[in-house]
Amino acid sequence: MRADGLLARLDRVGRLALPGTVLVFFVILTLAPLRVPYLSDTLPLLPALVVFQFSLAMPERLPGPLLLVVGVLLDLLLGGPGAPIGVSALGFVLIRAAVVANRRYLVGVPFLFQWIGFCILCWLFMVLVWAFTALWTWTAIDPVPAMMQYAVAIVIYPLLAPLIARVRPRDPLNVPELSRGTAQPGETAT
Repeated sequence: MRADGLLARLDRVGRLALPGTVLVFFVILTLAPLRVPYLSDTLPLLPALVVFQFSLAMPERLPGPLLLVVGVLLDLLLGGPGAPIGVSALGFVLIRAAVVANRRYLVGVPFLFQWIGFCILCWLFMVLVWAFTALWTWTAIDPVPAMMQYAVAIVIYPLLAPLIARVRPRDPLNVPELSRGTAQPGETAT
């Protein structure tokens, strides 16, 4: 029985740590020196994809303080001298808040509607980061790199979202009402 308790605790810890681990992985992936020309400059919106996907399924496992820390980490790693620190953290928290507020419209709908929701939120995130950076540095920043980041995130979303959806647990909003909480330990469905 001791092994079941230990395995159950490890499983619980793993499930709790999974969203944050995947988010940190994608932050590190945005910094990876890829050998594809121009691609490494267009990846910084990928962590927003992870925040969107995990906020759909389990927003309680992506708490605000975690998003703040990872967002500041992303800003410190990506930003050069004079770049605003915390703008990605603000964007992550706003994405999570928007998804949580609209979960009933985004969960259990066809993939296209989730994709449209991501497109809208990613656009707002990109504009937020671009505008804050332009205001912080007090210079006119070329919007073309930001648009390229947005285009890459939109194109990559249909490829990565199903993979991330397979990693996260099944959403309780998709489980029919009658089957919620009725199973007893050791029972199987008939």
